[in-house]
Amino acid sequence: MAKKSEMHYPVVREGRMQLTGPTTTPQLEVNIDHYLSKCNRRLYRQSRNYTMKIDIDAGATQTYNVFALSDSWMNERALKMGYDMYLENSEDERDRLKSKSLARWNDFRVYSGSNYQTCNPLQFNAAPGGPPTPTELAAGNFEYTFVVDSAGVSKFFSWGAATASRYSLLEEYDKAGNASQSPEISTGDMPYDDLMADDDATMANALQTNGQKPPYDRTGVNSGETWVKVGTLSAGTAQRLSTGFFKAPCGIVLITGGTAGTEVVKTAPIQWTVKAGDYKGVHAPSLLE
Repeated sequence: MAKKSEMHYPVVREGRMQLTGPTTTPQLEVNIDHYLSKCNRRLYRQSRNYTMKIDIDAGATQTYNVFALSDSWMNERALKMGYDMYLENSEDERDRLKSKSLARWNDFRVYSGSNYQTCNPLQFNAAPGGPPTPTELAAGNFEYTFVVDSAGVSKFFSWGAATASRYSLLEEYDKAGNASQSPEISTGDMPYDDLMADDDATMANALQTNGQKPPYDRTGVNSGETWVKVGTLSAGTAQRLSTGFFKAPCGIVLITGGTAGTEVVKTAPIQWTVKAGDYKGVHAPSLLE
């Protein structure tokens, strides 16, 4: 019997991609949960921390900049808060519905906020008498989760800025509370300061003031700066053909074309790969547990 580490798990973890329809933006959004779901014909949830990489062919003629959601505690907490609010908002409806009536492939999905063009994964048709030809796997539903506010307005969740129809995960999380600055004002005094010859007013002041402010912005969570740059790929002189494996919270990755990020992304040289693991064959710990 084969050892567990040698057992084969039948799952597609890598492939190519292609733009859908006419070009609408010079940037590209990758949704790796969509790719895995379409290629493997099963649900891969968005709220997982996927480990993946982006590679380009050695013959690529374009520079690519790759970005992912920051793998930070505040992003994870903001996502959990949004999910908890969704469960609370839909609690009555869930209680009235029988469990078997709930949608089978329902998933908590958040809008990236980028408004970039998306791609579909490719698989190939080896037609007789010719080379394999690419086919987009376009079918599949990926509706964003919504809640209904007190005014009866349906709103989605977003990693971007809030709008009339979207809650910003980070802006709402920021409202949960800011770090306390305490004490706000130093007294400069110390109990029994005339009894100890070694007592020093400057030291007393320092003990009360140095460290009263946190080592970060205490009144904000950088809600507008959600993304981190994973790397720049280029087949040119400063050659780098792979990002190496990186964390991609929610499986969302942004790719721009050209040094300035303003060129239409050429998808033909791009390869996506997800690390193997124990979540349906890939490495993707839950962000909600």
